[in-house]
Amino acid sequence: MKKSGFLVFLFLILQSCGVDSDVLGYANDETSIMLIFPENDSECTEGIIVSDSQSELVFRWEDEFNNSPYTVHLTNLLSSQTELILSDTTEVAIILDRSVAYSWYVTGKTNSSSEVWNFYNEGPGLESSIPYPASAISPVSGASISQTSTTVNLIWKSEDPDNDIISYDLYFGEAKDPALYGTDLTDTRFNDIPVEANKTYYWKIITKDSIGNESTSEVFNFSVG
Repeated sequence: MKKSGFLVFLFLILQSCGVDSDVLGYANDETSIMLIFPENDSECTEGIIVSDSQSELVFRWEDEFNNSPYTVHLTNLLSSQTELILSDTTEVAIILDRSVAYSWYVTGKTNSSSEVWNFYNEGPGLESSIPYPASAISPVSGASISQTSTTVNLIWKSEDPDNDIISYDLYFGEAKDPALYGTDLTDTRFNDIPVEANKTYYWKIITKDSIGNESTSEVFNFSVG
């Protein structure tokens, strides 16, 4: 498993972009389920080869409250198909397509949930992989920023195993399915977007690479005040 450098990248983003501490202080509640493997934003080279096109990988996580049985939510980011895999323990073996990027998270019986992680299952097959869906850096999804704020800076991050991301489309607005706000952006931030007190805003990012692959993030949200 080759871990990407996104943690260093995230640290540099937070240091250089001046993310407000009051924004970061309103992160979502901690989850009891902690993912272990496959690691987030990594290129997975492990597993048992089943065929030229498939391999078997053992997914692992921890849960301090033992919310068994668990459900692994596994999404093939190429086909956008999601598979649900049940497990009575904190690990399960799953057969995956090779040369495909996936996202995954785990839920337990008491509505507990983990974070959503992405990884790329290495192997022969496709010549190019699609980018990982973007994640929100600031405001984090579910945040509440100061009621006196009149503008907001949106900051996100996205990675691609091929390292060929070329641009982003930003969707933003008060609707839960936000409208296109900016297209073909080359930076991972958009500054000085007007906002009003006592309103909730929604946004998402489409990440595009050099050969036309695209990925769509989840819809993030934040409130003002």
